[in-house]
Amino acid sequence: MGVVAHSGCWASGDRRAVIVTSYCTGAPNGKNVGVPGYSYDFVVQLFAPLIKSWGKLLVVSREELPQAVAQMRARGYTPVHLSFLPLQDVCFADDAPNIVVPAWEYPDVPNHVFDGNPQNNWVETARRCDALVVGGPFTADAFQRAGVRTPIQIVQVPTPDAYFQIPLWRSDVVTTINCCGLTFRTPTVWDGSEETASSSGGPRSSRFSLKSIRKALCAAYRRSLKRTPLHRFCLAAKGACDGGLTAWRAARTCSDATTATTGACSQAELSGVVYTSIFNPPDYRKNWGDLLTGFLWALRDCEDATLVLKVIDPNWVGRVYEGYRRSGIPHRCKVVVVGDFLTEEQLLELARATTYYVTTTRAEGNCLPLLNYLAAGRPGISPCHTAIGDYFDRDVGFVVDSHPEPTAFPHDSRFRKTTTWHRLVWTSLVEEIRRSYEMAKYDRAAYDRLARRAREKMRGWNSMESVGPRLWEALDSVVSTEDVGENAAIPQEDDCRRDLAAAA
Repeated sequence: MGVVAHSGCWASGDRRAVIVTSYCTGAPNGKNVGVPGYSYDFVVQLFAPLIKSWGKLLVVSREELPQAVAQMRARGYTPVHLSFLPLQDVCFADDAPNIVVPAWEYPDVPNHVFDGNPQNNWVETARRCDALVVGGPFTADAFQRAGVRTPIQIVQVPTPDAYFQIPLWRSDVVTTINCCGLTFRTPTVWDGSEETASSSGGPRSSRFSLKSIRKALCAAYRRSLKRTPLHRFCLAAKGACDGGLTAWRAARTCSDATTATTGACSQAELSGVVYTSIFNPPDYRKNWGDLLTGFLWALRDCEDATLVLKVIDPNWVGRVYEGYRRSGIPHRCKVVVVGDFLTEEQLLELARATTYYVTTTRAEGNCLPLLNYLAAGRPGISPCHTAIGDYFDRDVGFVVDSHPEPTAFPHDSRFRKTTTWHRLVWTSLVEEIRRSYEMAKYDRAAYDRLARRAREKMRGWNSMESVGPRLWEALDSVVSTEDVGENAAIPQEDDCRRDLAAAA
């Protein structure tokens, strides 16, 4: 499988350019990961190979858009402006067709002005667009119900081919990923405001104050984040609070020497039944508290079960630890919190080690990690609501019950409850996690069938091969063949003022 060349009128003599605007956070290169809108830049990166099969790609900031359009016109190109932004932040080109690609996770669309921004009325703003490109029927239906009459094309965000090529999960494989992680594994004895803990390696035990540990760990963690990259947290924490960390060490079972000393490790070793979730903790849609407590409760007696929490914003690793500590759930299963930025190869390694992808999100416009893991043949554990319901069901994973409840649009500073997201049924989450574990352990044939169905469904839903023609059709729809010049061959890639990599 690979990126298929556009089969329409794109040829060496055509002069078509796609000018892409986004937040330009640099997130795909590890910069500003977790800031508002960072995920749009990952979407641009995923679409880039398909865009290049249709025409020249130029990625610019919103402020540079008018100049970029004029430059492309001057060089003989017919430009199309493709904006990967929510409608309230879109900048429109005056001399090129405008296609907007908004991600949207709510059944309602803002239809009035608020916060002093006229573009917060999405219905009116959409009328200024030549076309909208959305990720699935859920979003298309929301816009149409709101009265949007602009042409809407459904073009799923593509999943890289590499995920489709990952072998199916094997229970006997141990995977080591070179990244900093915090590992939590406690014995089953907890004692209210204080804890009694013993290492599984012997009878040694200690009694300590959670308040003192929390204070020491938080202080060390803040200093380590301020002065050093996250992967050096181990050294900073050890020098700051050896006493508290020694007690914390006794509360966990650790196989790595560095982990046993500091509470953090330079490698994450994954084996057994592995559950993975990738999320940004400050985003309250992600509902990671339910995820953590649901896993701990469901598999508290399973020593070979591991939950990997890949935290997008490393500044929140301490808060995730605090959420874990406050849960007070005794368990033998393991939780690994990873705050490092992971390269594409590391992300693929994490997918190889994973048995299931799990999310407890309240609302989603795409949920890219779930899409990737389904393509990798890793069944999901997820609610079936908002845009997730476009592609997720019991044929590809375990469905967690949920019900709508009132909420506000994320960019509405008034916090008025004008739409809905979903509240998960926590007991259903626990039941589905337990069922998934039992399938992986005791019914491998059923697990493999689920995994293969997940991969095949994604192959038709959002593989590069299936998405390409849909994107090219959307671009073709706003450009007539008469508008495309045929006088000269297109310049080489280095003739562009900025390409995708430089912009990121």
